[in-house]
Amino acid sequence: MTSTKPSLSFNPFEWFLILFIIGLNLLYALLTGSIAWIPMIASISGVLCVVLVAKGHIANYLFGLIQVCLYVYISWQSRYWGEVMLNGLYYVPMQFIGFMSWRRRLQAGSATQVQTRRLTPIMRLYIGLGTLILTFVYGYFLDYLQGQNPYLDAISTILSIVAMVLMVRAYAEQWALWICVNLLTIALWSMAVYRQEPHTMLMVMMWSVYLINSVYGLIKWTKSSKEAGLQADANCL
Repeated sequence: MTSTKPSLSFNPFEWFLILFIIGLNLLYALLTGSIAWIPMIASISGVLCVVLVAKGHIANYLFGLIQVCLYVYISWQSRYWGEVMLNGLYYVPMQFIGFMSWRRRLQAGSATQVQTRRLTPIMRLYIGLGTLILTFVYGYFLDYLQGQNPYLDAISTILSIVAMVLMVRAYAEQWALWICVNLLTIALWSMAVYRQEPHTMLMVMMWSVYLINSVYGLIKWTKSSKEAGLQADANCL
């Protein structure tokens, strides 16, 4: 990103997202008469994580680790096996891998901000075909396990895996995939709300804020990657 300040300062929009998810949690606690500590901490730490990702700030991995560990427990309760395996077996280790990868890609003069980049057209084609094939295979596997909404769970899981790889590698296209993941996961947890499973509305709220942040991240990272490309071209002249 363009800033080289190592602080954790937030702009007004980022503060809005953070305070919004805190407010939603407090409102939910007021309306239900109880505090769901695990979903509440998961949702707040998750929003902090994605806001920091959009900023290109390496501290996102600390909050991401907290969120994914709690989210495994929440998904287990709702029998979303794809979400359980995705977060427990993939996202948890990827927090450490991502941290080390971003450490290597930090901008010159910055202790926290990572430089973004873009995929080539052929890379996008390979990723699209691979995602489609893996979704059908994994959906069949989840259906065999008698999980809830197996193919919706599968496409959300596979897109999340691909998006996380792009995030670790600091590609701006990750955000387009995160938008799709967020929409699918909102649908997934909305079905859990319909089944009247406890505290699942907090997950719908969390993923809705993720969606807003993903649009923000797409705009911010696309602009940053273009600026980086122009700077690289200028350096070659």
